[in-house]
Amino acid sequence: MAAATITVDEAAINDALARLLAAAGNIKPALKNIGEFEAKVTRRRFIDQRDPDGAPWAALNPLYAKTKKGPGILRGETRSLSQIVWQLAGDGVEIGSNEVYARIHNEGGTIRPKTAEALVFSMGGQTFKVQSVKIPKRQFLGFNEASIAAILDIVKDHFVEAIEQK
Repeated sequence: MAAATITVDEAAINDALARLLAAAGNIKPALKNIGEFEAKVTRRRFIDQRDPDGAPWAALNPLYAKTKKGPGILRGETRSLSQIVWQLAGDGVEIGSNEVYARIHNEGGTIRPKTAEALVFSMGGQTFKVQSVKIPKRQFLGFNEASIAAILDIVKDHFVEAIEQK
């Protein structure tokens, strides 16, 4: 036990501590700010064509690049992959894309036919019939040191604003 103690019975301090406790019990405003922030930086990756760490995405297949419509890799006239969304989920926030092909582009992998004998597609004016297609990893979801620091600032701001509230 301490040799000396102090009891805080100051209204301003007690009120600030009460607001801090209330802010800890309602982190939804901070989560919403995190969702907005991370969706914004993720959308920017489609313009920059870089992964969260700044590494450039794999170049397009040259044959595909000849006839591709749209402004860049993973962006086109009809593709909405760059439409990144966020939602509150329990005590957290989820950021991602609802497009079924988002995962294969983010993680890379091999596509194989599920029910047909082969994959059939056209590219560069040619038709191909193949057993599989390798999709290179072009990661757009994820965190880097700068985004982690920004998210920590969002959390800190949430509590500072609660304490400073009049």
